[in-house]
Amino acid sequence: MVTIETIAEVAKSHPENRMAKHFDNEYYNSLADERKPALLLCCKSGAENPDSSMGLYAMSPGDYDEFKPYFDKVIRDYHGITGDLKHINCWDLSKVDGLPEGGKLDLTALGLGDTSMRVRVGRNLKDFPLPGNMTQEDRVALELRMTAAFEKLIADPAYGGTYFSLTPDTKYSIDQTKYQELVDAHIMFKDMSADPYLNSAGISSHWPYGRGVYVSEDKGFIVWVGEEDHLRIMCMKTGTCLNDVFDRLQSCLKVMEAQEGCEFAISPDYGYVTSCPTNLGSGMRASLHIKLPCLTKKGKDVSEAKACAKTLGLSVRGVGGEHTEAGEDGTVDISPSARLCIKESEIVAALYKGIKLLMEKETAAAGGGCSDDCPAELKTIAGIKVSHPDNRMAKHFCNDYYNSLPADKQKLLLLCCKSGYENADSGMGLYAMSPTDYDELKPYFDKVIRDYHGITGDLKHINCWDLSKVDGLPEGGKLDLTALGLGDTSMRVRVGRNLKDFPLPGNMTQQDRVNLELRMTGAFEKLMADPAYGGNYYSLTPDTKYSIDQTKYQELVDAHIMFKDMSADPYLNSAGISSHWPYGRGVYVSKDEGFIVWVGEEDHLRIMCMKTGTCLNDVFDRLQSCLKVMEAQEGCEFAISPDYGYVTSCPTNLGSGMRASLHIKLPCLTKKGKDVSEAKACAKTLGLSVRGVGGEHTEAGEDGTVDISPSARLCIKESEIVAALYKGIRKLRARENVARYAPNFPPPATC
Repeated sequence: MVTIETIAEVAKSHPENRMAKHFDNEYYNSLADERKPALLLCCKSGAENPDSSMGLYAMSPGDYDEFKPYFDKVIRDYHGITGDLKHINCWDLSKVDGLPEGGKLDLTALGLGDTSMRVRVGRNLKDFPLPGNMTQEDRVALELRMTAAFEKLIADPAYGGTYFSLTPDTKYSIDQTKYQELVDAHIMFKDMSADPYLNSAGISSHWPYGRGVYVSEDKGFIVWVGEEDHLRIMCMKTGTCLNDVFDRLQSCLKVMEAQEGCEFAISPDYGYVTSCPTNLGSGMRASLHIKLPCLTKKGKDVSEAKACAKTLGLSVRGVGGEHTEAGEDGTVDISPSARLCIKESEIVAALYKGIKLLMEKETAAAGGGCSDDCPAELKTIAGIKVSHPDNRMAKHFCNDYYNSLPADKQKLLLLCCKSGYENADSGMGLYAMSPTDYDELKPYFDKVIRDYHGITGDLKHINCWDLSKVDGLPEGGKLDLTALGLGDTSMRVRVGRNLKDFPLPGNMTQQDRVNLELRMTGAFEKLMADPAYGGNYYSLTPDTKYSIDQTKYQELVDAHIMFKDMSADPYLNSAGISSHWPYGRGVYVSKDEGFIVWVGEEDHLRIMCMKTGTCLNDVFDRLQSCLKVMEAQEGCEFAISPDYGYVTSCPTNLGSGMRASLHIKLPCLTKKGKDVSEAKACAKTLGLSVRGVGGEHTEAGEDGTVDISPSARLCIKESEIVAALYKGIRKLRARENVARYAPNFPPPATC
């Protein structure tokens, strides 16, 4: 039982405990006898946990006003408020100074790419006691009221989703396994019984009754029921515009409070009522996850980051929430500290402005930065250089080189860099805009190219398809897969090519795209008339001789003959490559469907030969022959660099532009398709890459089927690429056999 004597002892032993610090015996004695226990109940958590810095919890929405002479002192101390205290709620960003035009809080302007964004508020219903003083029946009754509100949301296509209840034997009850799944996914809150402060405050009582979570269909709108407040309402998204989550939350709150019986408790002076005085007012926490590798010593020590953030009115947490550690790459959770006497619009604006200043401090800590008058793009790139050190565009960007260029070349260089500074998480981030960029901007491009391809010393690409010049192949150069223990296998060899007469895809106008397709259509018509090729051309450009409808297009996509709409790819969008869709896009398919040419994808042309068979030479030799026929067509000369070989939009494909691949089964190395990490590690030592059967970022087949290809493109001959595939598959198959028949046997040194 809490007594005034206990509180006095805490005040002496723990002077930073605000509950005890501001407790006034004279005020306490002035209360009616029947109200004294109510005040002591508010003080219970601080009395039983002297190390608490707050120690005070309201037990009903009216406590802040009824016990105002005491609560007000604690509130002012914590929130640092002197003078008048009148909280005002306002979400209107147009009334906040110092924001970008239109109030758009664009994170790319701060040098950030896709970022984990979250805005949440605490709310309590005016008709119920606060969580610390609820009976089990109160908790269940509140959940029932909220369930009715959630059912209306679930029925609304704009929200959808479902409700998960921890209360036993209800319509929405879930078991422990599902609960843990939701906790692990950071959707549901943890059992509060481990928190001594909440235990003493009575907030964690009657677990799990009255606890649950509503989750919208897209998982971007979540409402916790029965945590520290009746409701924790939050919107979250991974993206680059803070307005997305801020505006959505405001809209969701209006919908929530419009439900019958869901009026939120509010104090005339303190704003929205919360159990803990720390969250009073807006009840809002707006946060981002950002990387601060220098200020956090790569996640090992956040003290400098916290000190810097504090001067900006920001708080720093680990990526898992309060009292967790920073990520190994320096990722931390940043949010403004203020809640009371600050408008909602000012909180999210403070986050945006604070992140900008914090990123500048991070850049300064790394020894970089730009002058105040340098272009915004350079400031963004400087920030990415620090926050995303693996972004090669930013890593090798040099302000001195940029400043040495004439104005038109500066503009061109920034256009090449656009994808990287709008998508900070890119590993490359650089695209050429014309076939000559690699040579005209060579001092910069060369550093990026060497870094990605791992090349030191001389860099002079040589193209050669002659297998007789490659050592270690079977006699006669026949790449027979049956000799490796394989039967009929899906084989594919493709190259990227661009025509020298056109800008590269990132800098093409719609008319450029249409003109290039027209030129290629003329070439394809000659192929279609040749019995050795035949086939057809399918165009996505509207109203042409070869135009197809959406149904036919989807049929070709499903058959893996045509490429998908690129507008979903943020990297290609920023690079300008996906612009003007569907103009200038199409596919030529030979009669036997073994020779295919994509038009208007990442490069002007993706030219490929494919076959299910047992001899790799069949697709390799056919592709060489087809390329000769293609380039012999009028106006189809391919762009080539003296040093870098065949020109491609992305420096990753320079040189040969070739990818040679096979589909093979590795059930043991992929754990029957469930985990490809061992297969990838093994393949990497052999210079091979592993993809899912549907291409990059797809999963392995259930039988362990994966797509294998050599990683190298530049400073490797075409003949060496297909030979590397053959030799690598042989070694990879050997490692698969070891995993199958002797799983505990150590792998050979080469794998």
